[in-house]
Amino acid sequence: MSDWKGLIYNLAFFLNGLLVFLLLFEGRFVVPVWMQAIGRMHPLVLHFPLVVLMLYSLWVLVVDKKESPRWNGELADSLLIIGTLTAAVAAFSGFVLSKEEGYESDTLLWHKWLGVAISVASIAWYGFRNALTPWQWHSKLVAGSFLVLLFVGGHLGGNLTHGEDFLISPLGPSADEPPQVDLEEAMVYEHLVKPVLDQKCLSCHNAEKSKGDLQMQTQALLTKGGKSGVLWDTTKADLGLLISRLHLPLEDKKHMPPRGKVPLTDEEMVLLAAWVKSGSRFGQLVSSLPPQSPVYAYAQNVLGGGRTEAAYDFAAADPDEVLKLNTSYRLVKPLSAESPALFANFYNRANFKIAEVEGLSPLKGQIVAMDLSKMPVRDEDLKVLATFPELRKLILNFTDITGATLGELKKLGKLKELSLSGTAVKMEQVKALKGIPSLKRVYLWSTGLTKAELAQLKKESGIALETGFSGDSVVLALNPPIIVTENQLVAADGAVSLKHQISGTIIRYTVDGTEPDSTTSPVYQKPIPITKNTVLKARAFRTGWYGSTQVGKTFYKAGYRVDSARLGLPSDQGYKAKGALSLFDGKVGDTERVSGTWLGYNQNDFQGFLYFKKPVMASNITVNTLRSLGSYIFPPVRIEVWGGVDEKSLKLLKVITTEIPAKDIPGAENLVYEAAFDPRPLGCIKVEAKPVAKLPAWHAGKGGKGWLFVDEIIVN
Repeated sequence: MSDWKGLIYNLAFFLNGLLVFLLLFEGRFVVPVWMQAIGRMHPLVLHFPLVVLMLYSLWVLVVDKKESPRWNGELADSLLIIGTLTAAVAAFSGFVLSKEEGYESDTLLWHKWLGVAISVASIAWYGFRNALTPWQWHSKLVAGSFLVLLFVGGHLGGNLTHGEDFLISPLGPSADEPPQVDLEEAMVYEHLVKPVLDQKCLSCHNAEKSKGDLQMQTQALLTKGGKSGVLWDTTKADLGLLISRLHLPLEDKKHMPPRGKVPLTDEEMVLLAAWVKSGSRFGQLVSSLPPQSPVYAYAQNVLGGGRTEAAYDFAAADPDEVLKLNTSYRLVKPLSAESPALFANFYNRANFKIAEVEGLSPLKGQIVAMDLSKMPVRDEDLKVLATFPELRKLILNFTDITGATLGELKKLGKLKELSLSGTAVKMEQVKALKGIPSLKRVYLWSTGLTKAELAQLKKESGIALETGFSGDSVVLALNPPIIVTENQLVAADGAVSLKHQISGTIIRYTVDGTEPDSTTSPVYQKPIPITKNTVLKARAFRTGWYGSTQVGKTFYKAGYRVDSARLGLPSDQGYKAKGALSLFDGKVGDTERVSGTWLGYNQNDFQGFLYFKKPVMASNITVNTLRSLGSYIFPPVRIEVWGGVDEKSLKLLKVITTEIPAKDIPGAENLVYEAAFDPRPLGCIKVEAKPVAKLPAWHAGKGGKGWLFVDEIIVN
């Protein structure tokens, strides 16, 4: 053989020997960090030996007599030696890759051994090629067997990467065809959520390939989660791992699906977030959702199912009138593009007044659905709701009504669905609903009605009563308490209120940073006074139930009223919020980076100036920032607070330095920095904060600049 072929043959022989050795002692082999890159080259190199060895096998099968190979025998010889080396490289890189987590199945075992078999067989074939002349029948048997090995090994590799039915799936029904199910019978998980997970997630999280120890092919496995924990947590602002990783920057290595896979559409991400936020119930019907729910809208687009929109005998409202009546706390939209029917949804409990509903009277002839969940609606307010004659669906979940005036709803002659979950209604008041002939369904989850009362109501009433799950032998976990006080800036004499929708539940809380427990933490009995910046944590407990997950919120003691402010350096494009007004508008930013409340800095340092017409006696400055490491948002590395009676007399009052996080911290969290100093009169305050200049080596964006997000600054 020529020199270059001999060199390649010896190198391939060495790699095969090393590979066999590692296989024999596989249980004791640990892949070093530097070698992981070799393993991840496997998808890049595996196709070359497949093609080259297939070409050589086909050449052997085609040659039918001794004279045939004379003109191309040298080329075929070169194909085999090149295929031999690249097969060894592919097998070795595949072996290294198999040591990563998420590859534990039988398919992997067979694929790995077949890959080694192909590598060893190819070098043996090259060594005995002169004895296996291509025109002989036993050579053709070897070539045919080799083609089978290549096909089976490649097929198993495709199954590992793309799922079991990757090869034959085009021969079956199209995955894009929507399931033929009527909207009235459709299940949220089975017919909407599961198809998205199957198409976009299952190829990496199945029995054959469970990245991160996560499998998603059954409800039980979904609920179990993976190595990083459970997939969803409604007590977190980002709703947990499943939703937060969908929204990570594409360049983040934890973004799901990973780069190269088909991403979820915006509608699919909204669907999953809405499903998780509503409790991730596997048995929920689409028909139980309000028409304004994003899940319901998604179902209408995807399922269809032959359902036709209800016929309405009224004219559509003036679009300009509808637009005029939309506010920051009230949304009015058509049920569908061509429908004259409207639904109204209300937000922000702290700013709600019944006048918000009365203001919709110009549209009372078109509003057919209204959602007032968690708004402070009182019994006397039902008189206002009764003035909307076209209402078909009314949602009053977790409002303040007691049921004393439910009789007012008899004036709604077209009301079909009423939801009273989480309210304090009593049995006799619910009985009065029988006087509404059009009413077909009432939701009474978590109302405090006893099992006996609910059973009696179901027996006596002709209305379908939805009362939720009941199981005497099942111990369930309580929902977390509700923090009623929404405004995080609390006046000097202010207090924070808590409640729970299940009567008899004990709420325990802490304000010292510790975790609340069922025995030693204070029991909530009355609103908790806020005398300083406070992190409130609370859990719910009740005999016969598991304790709830923890809910928490940071409250700030409201300070002096700032008269004006300005930014010394501009914030970055896209994160301008309200400009300097964001520093003293009385609204503390949430943990969502795109909420429009944050001033974002990447290229510049933050510089904010606060001004008072008359100097105030101050001794404490609170700066509110955001930490979301996956979104490149880090704590400031240095904060300087300057103050003086005017801008010309500023003196350095306090310096706060922080350390860059040494590892990833999942999720997003508000970080508060307090600068305390000796009391002094201040007419001007300057706060400077520096973003991380160089992201740490452990971060996906290592070496780049970090972001700094700043919001409210409070002076006390």
